[in-house]
Amino acid sequence: MKLTTKYFLTPLVACIVLLSGSCKKDFLEIQPKGSLIAKTTNDYEQILNGLYLQNTVSASIYLGDDIALQNSYLDGVPLRVQRLFRYEDRVYEQNELPQEITAATGYIQRLYLFNKIINEVTTSTQGTDQQKKQLLAEAKVGRAICNLAFLNDFSLPYNPASAATDLGIPLITAADVTQTSFTRATVKECYTAIIKDLTEAFPGLGPVVHRRRLSKMAAEFFLTRVYMNMLDFSSAKTHIDGAFAELSKSTIPLSLYDYNTVLDENAAGSWFPLNFLGALSNLPLAANNSQVIYNISTTVWNFNFADCPVFTPQVATLYGDDDKRLLLYSDMEMFGDLIYPKKVRRYPNFFLDIGPSLPEMYLMRAEIKARENDLSGAKADVEALRLKRMTAAAASVPANVASNQQAMVRFILDERIREFALSGLRWLDMRRLSVDPIYKDHINPNHYLLDADGSILKTYTLTPKRYAMKFGELMVNQNQGLADNQ
Repeated sequence: MKLTTKYFLTPLVACIVLLSGSCKKDFLEIQPKGSLIAKTTNDYEQILNGLYLQNTVSASIYLGDDIALQNSYLDGVPLRVQRLFRYEDRVYEQNELPQEITAATGYIQRLYLFNKIINEVTTSTQGTDQQKKQLLAEAKVGRAICNLAFLNDFSLPYNPASAATDLGIPLITAADVTQTSFTRATVKECYTAIIKDLTEAFPGLGPVVHRRRLSKMAAEFFLTRVYMNMLDFSSAKTHIDGAFAELSKSTIPLSLYDYNTVLDENAAGSWFPLNFLGALSNLPLAANNSQVIYNISTTVWNFNFADCPVFTPQVATLYGDDDKRLLLYSDMEMFGDLIYPKKVRRYPNFFLDIGPSLPEMYLMRAEIKARENDLSGAKADVEALRLKRMTAAAASVPANVASNQQAMVRFILDERIREFALSGLRWLDMRRLSVDPIYKDHINPNHYLLDADGSILKTYTLTPKRYAMKFGELMVNQNQGLADNQ
């Protein structure tokens, strides 16, 4: 985390050179202090548009209770991933810095860039006031998103009873690579700062015009997530309604795909055929996916790891036979035999989209309505999604569920697993549910190592302190005032 040239400037400049080729030469130069030179408003826009801001390192995809590992492929899994999966206290060696923070697309690098825009764009040259206002607003949303992800990795969940004393993350607001002192704010202070950034950004934000530009809809989405994390569902309702209000203002297509059509095997659905890896050839990229609001991707599955992460047997039982979402997964190992008991392996892909999406918006609103006892509204929202995922007969919420508040909330939580299995989103749900007095039992605290038949070989149990990763000895030693997690 120490912001030296060794750990920060070299990968950052490499990313800018490779991914932002349209930037001016003087924009790439390094001042003696170690900061990037940006002068015109367009220079700051080029920073914001850099693709490296959309690609992040994520620990959450290996932590949720929806994922299991197959023992026969364990040797091909990186040690970091194995340790995360086993909920170990140590993820990194004593001489290693956490990838989530210090990688070329880690939190420190992205916070540096967002802070640079926030602190400097209003005094840039050759731009209009409106352009500067919009860039400032988008950078504040970007900083809030980054800080929220940082908290999800390195702090305990927001607990109303202890948030004022639980340690959060350092709140970095300066674009200063020489800074070496990083005292952690409390979780409550961090959430207050995130809410402040998002709400202050609203006046400068516009509709969705591109899936790699931040919008008012994206800001409303993340404010909803923040308040749901805080168990403040009344405030969350205000902002999910605000997100839906932006839907009709989008200048690009935003809609749910109908899996009954695009995944229709008998009528040559448009996402077929399968490629040589057995994956869907025409599955839309995030930049062209009408369900994506803002593209945030993580580099994830590789070919050595492709057969290892699978549904747990418990998750597999959540799907009905008519659920077309199973067609997004494989029932075959990449070069081998059938996998138990349903299609349980994510198709091999180098990138996984983990950004805000329209399906999650529907399920967030459904959960909020159910928690406020608007059961008919919750039913309408969850069925609006399910009708796009299966036959109409299968999509209906059972009557005994639709008439009971707690049953409805639990049904929606299960629907979130069905929709987002193996994406990492379940870990974020587990964090907020862990402090929920009613629904904390909707968590399986165990990870399973499975044999080829799906039988459990080993069990690894999550302890409450492992909702927060450790920074590690090297990072703590390099940064004055940084306290590690237990």
